[in-house]
Amino acid sequence: MANSTIVRIAGAAGDGIQSTGELLGKTCSRMGLHVLAYNSFQSAIRGGHVWLQMAIGSEKQYDHGEEPEVVLLFNKTSPAVHVPDVKSGGIVFYNAGSIKKEEIESLRSDVNFYGLDFKAMVDAVKLTDVNPVMINVMLAGALVQTLNLDAKVTLEFIKDKFLKKGEKVVELNNAIFNLGFEWTKANTKPLELKLKGNNIPKMFLSGNDAIGMGLVAGGLKFYAAYPMSPATGILHYISTLAQSDKLIVKQVEDELAAINWAVGAGHAGVRAATGTAGGGFCLMVEGLGLAAMAEVPLVTILVQRGGPSTGVPTKIEQADISLAMGGNGEFPRFILAPKDLEDCFYQSARALNIAEKYQVPVILMSDFFLSEHFGTVDDLDFSKIKIERGKLTTEWNSNEKYKRYAYTEDGVSPRVRPGTPGAMHLVVSDEHNEYGHLMSDVDAGLPHAREARIKMHAKRMHKVELMIENGDASPPILEGDVNAETTFVTWGSTYAYIKSAMVLLEKEGVKANHLHFTDIYPVPREQTLALFKKCKRLISVEANMCNALCRQILTETGFEITEHINRWDGEPFTGEYIVNELKRLEIKKKQLISV
Repeated sequence: MANSTIVRIAGAAGDGIQSTGELLGKTCSRMGLHVLAYNSFQSAIRGGHVWLQMAIGSEKQYDHGEEPEVVLLFNKTSPAVHVPDVKSGGIVFYNAGSIKKEEIESLRSDVNFYGLDFKAMVDAVKLTDVNPVMINVMLAGALVQTLNLDAKVTLEFIKDKFLKKGEKVVELNNAIFNLGFEWTKANTKPLELKLKGNNIPKMFLSGNDAIGMGLVAGGLKFYAAYPMSPATGILHYISTLAQSDKLIVKQVEDELAAINWAVGAGHAGVRAATGTAGGGFCLMVEGLGLAAMAEVPLVTILVQRGGPSTGVPTKIEQADISLAMGGNGEFPRFILAPKDLEDCFYQSARALNIAEKYQVPVILMSDFFLSEHFGTVDDLDFSKIKIERGKLTTEWNSNEKYKRYAYTEDGVSPRVRPGTPGAMHLVVSDEHNEYGHLMSDVDAGLPHAREARIKMHAKRMHKVELMIENGDASPPILEGDVNAETTFVTWGSTYAYIKSAMVLLEKEGVKANHLHFTDIYPVPREQTLALFKKCKRLISVEANMCNALCRQILTETGFEITEHINRWDGEPFTGEYIVNELKRLEIKKKQLISV
């Protein structure tokens, strides 16, 4: 019996696709099963076409897969789109109230179709106060029965979710769920599945949830943002903790305000962050430069989506490294990209530490898939979160006049909170001397001003070398057999897809390993080159067309990766997709050799 399966739920926005997925995901996570869910949706609030695909198994799931084994279809647009993808021998449940039996069954002869007539079924048991959208709960019942899951766990979740609306709402949802469950039990044959969890409940969360959780665990006290998908979930999550964790959360009028609020909060001495998508980050670049010039700690979350401009707002792309490196002039910064849900948690807290330790802006790069998809997490170790505030002090006892931008051996100046007795100082966006006195246009050409510019700019830029020397900027990590013929090079959410691809390749007798970048800038050049030398054949895998990571590697190390697997249609990779693309590369390589 199989110990994993893939489920797809499809319909229009507003049909309850997300709610059905939540019922299934929470059931599985509470049973101790592993889940990875990908939600494909449009910008429309209602209508359009959306679908959710969920990989469920006894072992960790690395991607959402290609061919679903069980499919739920809510509206008449769905069959033509999704029935062709169903695994042979699979099951399709559909809303018989909007999808005609003869039309859907004409699409495939090797798939089992079951229509549930919501109105007829609820009328037969004389349920009242029923909304047609509640067919999502009925189909969830069918799904739980088909997958041999524990219905008691689902009913407990329904109670937890709806109890605030009253006992009658809970009872109604239970009755509709049981209708779907019992009908399926009587009219269908369950799949031969052994979805056995360890009965230890797992966390079921999105990447945005994990980022927000990591920020708060890392001591965040101020968050400002303007809602922009796919970063909005961070704002939503942190706002739920504002009262309990004594946070200030500001939903502001635009991204300019968001970053400037965050810079002001960072200057005031609290841990501050902001978040947006690529288009919003474009507006934040000037504020990023302000933080760098004023040496104010700042964390900015950049969640990538399809671009340019408004682009494809609800699809994945990894093309914003150059944007994160942007800004007028030269200034130090730190750029990192979490690889999975757990990493979102730990790297978010780490970003706050780096920002304060070096008094620089830190850009944490996520992407649509990583931020918006849901998955199970075994556990998060809060004891690993250590808060490091760098050279921040609440007192200034020196007899010397305080120099906010003092030249120091390591390039990082002592920092005090505004209002500290004896430490009055200026913070400006212009170039300045140690005291923060700016160099005016009149002084800029004079010898003392030129000397100040040279020394101050060098002081700031030395932080980049310091990050590497201190080991805070880490080289990529090489995982797998060091003798493998092929090495996949990845960053961000592509990490998990490669894990899936490597499992498939191993079954075919092909050995591959994996070189993954979490720290995008600075790059420890010598350590990174040493790792490249261990690899026989390097192939990058990126969700873009122009190989953003490879261009960054070439810039920082002089090493060029010449083979690439790319995807830029807005959909995430899967292990199967990568394996197929690798085979195409092999064919192309053989053709070039024969020529």
